[in-house]
Amino acid sequence: METLVRVLPVIAIVAVVVRRQWQGGPLDLRRVVTAPLVLLAVGLFTRAGLGGPAALREARPADVLLFAVGAAAAVAVGASQGWALRLEYRAGVAWTRMPLAGLGWWLVLAGLRAAMSYAGPALGADLVGSGATALLFLGANRLGQAAVLVGRVRATDRPAVGGADAARPAGHRSVPTMRGRAGAGPSGAGERADDREAVDAVGRQRRRRVRLDRDPARRSERRAGGERERRGAAGPRADRSRGGER
Repeated sequence: METLVRVLPVIAIVAVVVRRQWQGGPLDLRRVVTAPLVLLAVGLFTRAGLGGPAALREARPADVLLFAVGAAAAVAVGASQGWALRLEYRAGVAWTRMPLAGLGWWLVLAGLRAAMSYAGPALGADLVGSGATALLFLGANRLGQAAVLVGRVRATDRPAVGGADAARPAGHRSVPTMRGRAGAGPSGAGERADDREAVDAVGRQRRRRVRLDRDPARRSERRAGGERERRGAAGPRADRSRGGER
């Protein structure tokens, strides 16, 4: 029963990962990097794994040696899976999909784990041969794949967008609002100061126009200018009418 409790989570996680890789989808580098770390922590501190650091103190030299060899092999298989994934960009978003041939690496990983289970007790490494280290091996495998994927994305010089950002259309840019600027630190304070200066400048111009409109001398000048404009416009029309009469 204890072995079943430790093996079932590993089978469920592998089934979910294989399904996602076969279907393909946007690449979320944050999830790719954090998932192996979570698996390693769960495999070390929970009942599904070793149950805590105390189990490491009971490990024999054969356990340590076999675990190091098995973890290195799991990382190598994960790196091969990372290279086997098809990486492409759709509307500026990085997508990955595992081809049918790449799924064979999961069979290699399963065979490696089965070999460790049989070789462990034969070499006196009962801890590594048990199901307690299954999550640790899976975390090492995912860590190898994550390292290759991060390197491949950086080599393309293009960002990998996943999760909620992948739902945004290509070319979408988020424009910060005034409320967002308020919490932007020193740069937000500078932008607010510029906005206040612009508003003050517009207010000063409006107040200046109001003072000029209230000035009697200014109003008389405007009336005189308007009359001159009307006379100038009426002059050409009067000349055309006189030329028609002649």
